[in-house]
Amino acid sequence: MEGQTCYKDSKVAVLMVPFPAQGHLNQLLHLSNLITSYGIPVHYAGSSVHNRQAKLRLHGWNAEILSKIHFHDFNLPPYSSPPPKPDPAVHFPTHLLPLFDASEHLHEPVSQLLQQLSSKFRRVIVIHDCLMASVVQDVRDIPNAELYAFIPISAFTPFFNSWDKMPQKPFTLDSNVPKGIQSTEGGLTPRVTSFIVNQRDHLGFESGRIYNTSRVIEDEYIELLMKLP
Repeated sequence: MEGQTCYKDSKVAVLMVPFPAQGHLNQLLHLSNLITSYGIPVHYAGSSVHNRQAKLRLHGWNAEILSKIHFHDFNLPPYSSPPPKPDPAVHFPTHLLPLFDASEHLHEPVSQLLQQLSSKFRRVIVIHDCLMASVVQDVRDIPNAELYAFIPISAFTPFFNSWDKMPQKPFTLDSNVPKGIQSTEGGLTPRVTSFIVNQRDHLGFESGRIYNTSRVIEDEYIELLMKLP
């Protein structure tokens, strides 16, 4: 393939580890395309079902663009896939939770792939969705690997999530900045919250974080995030 020829002499590779939900899959797939445009090989690791889903739901891409991304299809253990049960009191699609739990089983195949890539490339950059932190823990044991957490939401939200939890505010907000965000009550169930907290507990040793935002839109909140201790 053209992509394989182009990257034959590359010394650096990127390993993408997306979260298996469409909005998350799509964001890291677009980031993969951006990185390959600089001549850097990208390996996109996920379940075979969700890699296929990510590719099928793309719009405006041709086969040549996809051929430049190396997809690694892994199998997940059997999990229940119940039909949606809309509940006006809970906005989160709770029928997806069995899939989220099953996704943690990607740890072993992703670790094996990382070992393979680290033996072929001088440097391996791992970019993982922040909800897949438990899957990429072995990065810390690979001397030539570097980890970055991808935050798939606006800078506004993580800033205020952190700000609201600080009993002592490190600085004063400008008058044009709201004092908080709308309550998320009813948006998450205890089980969803537990899953998110577990992933957050695995963060902390990454070299940096990548926010899916733009300074044109959110410059103020990017600067505020950078000021947080």
